[in-house]
Amino acid sequence: MINRNDLLCVYLNARSLINKLEYFESWISALNPDIIGVTESWANSNILDSELMLPGYDMFRKDRPVNREGGGVLLYAKSNLQATEFVPVTKFPEQIWCQIQDSKHQKFFVGVCYRTPNDSIYDLDTHSLMRDLIDEMGTTRRHFLLMGDFNYTYSRWPPALDSDRLSSDAKKFCECLDDNFLVQHVSSPTRKDSILDLIISDEPDMISNLLDLGPLATSDHNTLQWRTQVYTEVTTKSRQVFDYTKADISAIKAELDVVDWSSLFLNQSTDSAGTGRCLKMHFSMWNRNMCL
Repeated sequence: MINRNDLLCVYLNARSLINKLEYFESWISALNPDIIGVTESWANSNILDSELMLPGYDMFRKDRPVNREGGGVLLYAKSNLQATEFVPVTKFPEQIWCQIQDSKHQKFFVGVCYRTPNDSIYDLDTHSLMRDLIDEMGTTRRHFLLMGDFNYTYSRWPPALDSDRLSSDAKKFCECLDDNFLVQHVSSPTRKDSILDLIISDEPDMISNLLDLGPLATSDHNTLQWRTQVYTEVTTKSRQVFDYTKADISAIKAELDVVDWSSLFLNQSTDSAGTGRCLKMHFSMWNRNMCL
C-alpha cells in the first residue's frame, strides 16, 4: 500500500455533462485528478451509467429525484482509493457522498451537492435541509470535504453578513458554517461576479493550491482545482503473470522422464497422488522460468 498525504481534486458545474463528454474526458485525461465532483449533470434515467463512467474511476451518481429537467450530481474517485458510498441521514435531494479510509483507518468523507435556486421544484425547504446536512457532517467527528453549487450569491468571502444584498438564508448558511467550525475556501467569483460554487472542509489547512481553470466548454461556471491534504490509503493491486513462451519444454520433459511414476504413486489414492505434492514439485522449475 502507498500512503499519500494529498489528493488532487477537480470540481465543475457542467450544465449538461452528456453534451460535453469529449471536452470533459480530455480535461480529466490531462489533469489526472483523484477526485472529481460534478453538479448540474442533467443526467436522467435515459442516460446509462456506462455513458458517464471514466476509465480508472469509480462513479457515484444521483440524478434529480423528480421529473424536472436539470440538476443532478456525480462524484468520481480513482478506483485504487477503494471508495464506497456513504449516505447521510439528512435527505437533502441532490447530494452524493463517498468515504475513503485513511492511513490511520479513519473514514474521510467526500460529497457533492447542488441546491437549486428554483423553490418550486421540491416541496421542501432546501435551505433548512442544507443547514441540517452541514450540522450532521459537522458533528461526525470525521474529516470531510463538501463541494458544490449552493446558489447563494456571495460577492466576496467571507461575506458581509450585515449587507442588505444577502438573503436571510444566505446569512443563515454562513452562520451554520461558523457554528460547526467549518471553513469555506473559495474567495473568487465562479459565475459572473458571484461566488456560487463552494468548497467546505472541517480543517482550515485541508485545502491548498486552489486554482480557477475557467469554464468547461459552454458551461457558465468556472472549474476549480485544488489539493486536499489527507492521509489516504491507496491500494496497488498486483498479480503474478506467467509467460508460457519462456518455458523450457525440453528440460521439463527430461526431468519428467527420470521420475519412477509407478513407485511414486504406489499405495496412494487418485486425489492424493495426482496433484499436490508430486506435480507441484516437478513444475516448480517451469514456473520459475516463466515468471516475468
